[in-house]
Amino acid sequence: MGKAKEYSGALLPPLRALYFLAALLLLVVLWEAAASLYQRPYLPHVWEIGERLWRELSAGELVGDLQLSLRRIALSLLISSLTGITFGLLAARSSYGSRLLRPIILATYPMPHITLIPILLWLLGVEGSKIAVISLITFYPIALSTMEWALRTPREYEQLIETMGGNAWHKTVYVVIPSILPGVLTGLRLAVSTAFAVVFVAESFVLTGGVGAFIEESWQRFDYAGVYAGMIALSAAGMISYAAIWLLEKRYREKIGY
Repeated sequence: MGKAKEYSGALLPPLRALYFLAALLLLVVLWEAAASLYQRPYLPHVWEIGERLWRELSAGELVGDLQLSLRRIALSLLISSLTGITFGLLAARSSYGSRLLRPIILATYPMPHITLIPILLWLLGVEGSKIAVISLITFYPIALSTMEWALRTPREYEQLIETMGGNAWHKTVYVVIPSILPGVLTGLRLAVSTAFAVVFVAESFVLTGGVGAFIEESWQRFDYAGVYAGMIALSAAGMISYAAIWLLEKRYREKIGY
């Protein structure tokens, strides 16, 4: 049993890293083969993309755009997390919320919220509309995950709190929140990956800085190496953010034995 745990804990992470590097190397080889075979301007060589990425990062322009995009994502995720957890708890734990909020959340979830950008632009201005659309789209994974996990809290623990004289606040703090935290982290992980996709659309819709604007401007100039350099920078930031939340979720699940 101890050997099995040692194998799963010590051997598998290096194997995952090895598989990831192998997949990345395969992608690079296939891309370079396609670029050499077809010789099209929209398929630049890997070294051209790498050189352009290094040049933009060294000059600081792409770094500034990446910082701006990350600030927008961080602020949007803060808003969507606060609202998503609050509304998710109310929809699951409150009788009025169950009758009102839950149907509204479920009914509006399939809507193509990205189409609201022009309306949000009129109402909130350029910067406010970008934050609003990212917050709105990332709200749903967090709210839905919170709502579903809040419906599965251990009732025996809540009854124990009641027998000890606790109220609804005590049950929320000591039972509900620890129970829903894995679900909240799962929703946040999904929201993060969505946020990086939405920030590109929001920034390319109105060009006021950010990696999305950098990619759009490069595309308009037929600067294909610049397009891919921006894509790599944004994708790398998204993968790192996703992995960080996944590790946090994994550690918490191990801690609670889930």
